[in-house]
Amino acid sequence: MNMHVLTAETETWQFEIDALVTHRDGPMPSLVLSRVRTSKGHEVYGVRSFAFEDPNRDRIIMGEALKPIDDAAWDVCLLAGTSLDPRATA
Repeated sequence: MNMHVLTAETETWQFEIDALVTHRDGPMPSLVLSRVRTSKGHEVYGVRSFAFEDPNRDRIIMGEALKPIDDAAWDVCLLAGTSLDPRATA
């Protein structure tokens, strides 16, 4: 039996825990809280939304639906302009 086992040292992920992301189809500024792989190797992320208005703050989303946070997402983000905004200058 050939079995390939990935360890924490060799696994690569599209997004790290605590990364700021958004949905590829529209602004949804979110923080990555968790991640798992399906049995078929697909990445699934648990995220918390930081949009001004969002009735569903916590979501489980396939990695293919996410991308790094962009300006459109920052425009509706609760973190914009705070000390948690990495765009702020020191």
